[in-house]
Amino acid sequence: MNLVDGALNIFSLSLIFALISFSVYLTTSIMKVTDITCDSCVTLGGCTYGALVLAGINPITAFICATICGIIAGFIVSSITNHIRAEIVLSSVITISILQTFIIKLNSFGDAIRSTLHKSGIGCLSNITPATNAVIITIFVLIFAFMFFKFLNSEYGLAMRVYGDGIIVSESLGIDTKQVLCIGLGLANGIAAGSGALLTQVLGDFSSTMGTGSLVFGIASVIIGEKLLEVNSIKAAIISCFIGSIVYKIAIEIFTSLGSNTVGSEYNSIIIAIVLIFLMVGINDQRKQGSLENF
Repeated sequence: MNLVDGALNIFSLSLIFALISFSVYLTTSIMKVTDITCDSCVTLGGCTYGALVLAGINPITAFICATICGIIAGFIVSSITNHIRAEIVLSSVITISILQTFIIKLNSFGDAIRSTLHKSGIGCLSNITPATNAVIITIFVLIFAFMFFKFLNSEYGLAMRVYGDGIIVSESLGIDTKQVLCIGLGLANGIAAGSGALLTQVLGDFSSTMGTGSLVFGIASVIIGEKLLEVNSIKAAIISCFIGSIVYKIAIEIFTSLGSNTVGSEYNSIIIAIVLIFLMVGINDQRKQGSLENF
């Protein structure tokens, strides 16, 4: 892979992980709930998309199916929370356990289909060039960001923002909190699964561990973006997710290129996230201190 193709792939991956940060932003900042199914939903979406495409299904249909799987996962989390009265963290753990079984089965189907395709001399997933992938993903992500912005400013999006202020406040305003939780978690996990499908498209492969670290990436991107920008609106928050994701991904690539492929390299993303977050907090504190001095 040449330098240009590598840069395009990094750019495409940054946009995909920006979608994951949208998912994390919706649950942690808007609804203020602790849903930890992001990693499993990214893997679920990627494996579903990969297995379906290898089986000969149209990529668009495969993407829709992958997204629907993520939405169902969010519905499962909300159903356990609403009907069994369990904490969302516990509901997420139960859902992750269910998803892991399904993911392993999907991965085994993918291995069998992939082996058959290799024997017949057919390529693994697609022959789309990095440039084409970058254009497609850029258009898709920008369209989605616009729809996400419109949704959060809609009446239902406002209901989700009120939900984040507290269930008692929401119920006092006549908001159906169970329905809001169901739709919110379904949307968040659907976004994560769709991101996994796009990730499979760019990487040209999938595995049962491909989503590992996605939650850390999403949280770090949200925090870094919020520290770099003064987030005082939904539009600024969406832009900050993009910026945070790109900065974080570039930092990981630079760190990896410096020869960090050693024992424990799987923790690189966590180490970089911690360093960048502390750096952004320091920059933000200096900015606030400068503003107070000017005042």
